[in-house]
Amino acid sequence: MKAFATLIVFVISMAAAPVTAAVRVPVPAGLGVYEGAGCDGVAQLKKFESWYGGKANQVIDFLAWSMLETRSVWLPKCWKDAGRKAVVFSVPMLPGDGHTTLADGASGKFDKLFRDYAAVLQKYGYGTAVIRIGWEFNGDWYPWAAGKDPTSWIKYWRRIVTAMRSVPGTSFQFDWCPAAGWTRFRAADAYPGDAYVDVIGLDVYNISWDPKVKTPEQRWSALTYAMQGLRWHRDFAASHGKAMSFPEWGTGKRGDKLGGGDDPYFIEHMADWMHDNPVLYHNYWDYAHAYFNGKLSDGHQPKSGAAFIESFRRQVASAMWART
Repeated sequence: MKAFATLIVFVISMAAAPVTAAVRVPVPAGLGVYEGAGCDGVAQLKKFESWYGGKANQVIDFLAWSMLETRSVWLPKCWKDAGRKAVVFSVPMLPGDGHTTLADGASGKFDKLFRDYAAVLQKYGYGTAVIRIGWEFNGDWYPWAAGKDPTSWIKYWRRIVTAMRSVPGTSFQFDWCPAAGWTRFRAADAYPGDAYVDVIGLDVYNISWDPKVKTPEQRWSALTYAMQGLRWHRDFAASHGKAMSFPEWGTGKRGDKLGGGDDPYFIEHMADWMHDNPVLYHNYWDYAHAYFNGKLSDGHQPKSGAAFIESFRRQVASAMWART
């Protein structure tokens, strides 16, 4: 358990200072999960940790636009009350109203909204949290899709970072996180610049839309060599002197039955990839969402669950051995 406590302190301390070209991260990377929003997630996290047999280093959660507008304290208060000091906050850039644009954000329309919510996070003890702004922006499924207006997207990202950093006593770490795989828009064309990014993330799910890709080995190869695949992520982060992260990753099935399902090969290879690269933290998607069910801790993917426990507990044991 000492290794887990040490890693939690390390992740929090990393948030207090920018990552430089000499990237130093914990070995193993901080293991986290998504278990649901706020207090619902708190309850489910206990079940995950009982199943896993150890503590998660951090969790990831998602703010809704309405939470920003109302300065809702529900989500950070739930995690604070549960004693969880390390939370990655996913922060939206736009509402889903169909008419608010990236150009609105780039003009400064929402600067106060982000300053005010940064103050909320500071009040509840998350002034050094990892903030993941406008995740999966290279796709076209979120209102803040960068392909609509890359110039405004970059300007808006910079305004959000500047606004949140302006709150006294905060030292957030900002995670720039595209989605893995092929997209019409190249993620690199929306990079805001090293001064506005602390961690370079990638959301990775064990899915292929290519009907020729059928086996676990083929899926892993496709994820590794994709347009925005694992190698691209590693090389892009290294070229900017930033630590890597995997804010969301998982195996399972989508509602349309696409996905690798119970695939221990994917779990084992992701664990090895994280061990061999400068990954600051990762969060497994241990959640049964209608869009993607990656749940391991309920036992419906027994092979993947066993591989997860074996792979990540072995890494922790190895790290503890190395320290003695």
